[in-house]
Amino acid sequence: MKYKRPLKITSRTSSVTNGFVQAILPDALPDREEHGAILAMLEQNPNRLTCVYCGDPAQHWDHLNPYVKGKRPSGYLNEARNLVPACGPCNTSKSGHDWRAWMFGNAKGSPATRGIPNLNTLAARIDNMVALSELKPIDLRTMIDPELWNRYWSRLEEIEALLIAAQREAAEIQEQIAACVRHSSGAEH
Repeated sequence: MKYKRPLKITSRTSSVTNGFVQAILPDALPDREEHGAILAMLEQNPNRLTCVYCGDPAQHWDHLNPYVKGKRPSGYLNEARNLVPACGPCNTSKSGHDWRAWMFGNAKGSPATRGIPNLNTLAARIDNMVALSELKPIDLRTMIDPELWNRYWSRLEEIEALLIAAQREAAEIQEQIAACVRHSSGAEH
């Protein structure tokens, strides 16, 4: 069994980035009618949802297209057309990747690496839903005052720089504590 290594401060930068993106995007959560239409396009039974990527029972709603790309909003929202049923293993493995590249790629846990037999059929259903629902990213930058937009994203860069500086200081503190512990352990024996 592996020991879990302690987290570093900088291992949380993606969480901070996701927070910055999610904080500005409106929630357009689907109503029943919208969701029913999307599920029909995906050939899903609303009473027994299956993962659109592998066909196993679904436990999550996954963003087909990720919120974040390159540390900025991708242009896709939290809306019916971008929410698809997924199983836990697919949702975790896919993370923020492009659904098609991930589905047919060699990422650990992808449907292709798990040997899911009907990938082309599953992908065709997703393609159909994307085409019928006209799912496309929107250019958010054109909706916002450029000065405000740039100022907002510079805050993220400031926070990331502070996290990096704090991690350097944490490493120094950790080394000093470890040296003291080593010294006191050696003195007792």
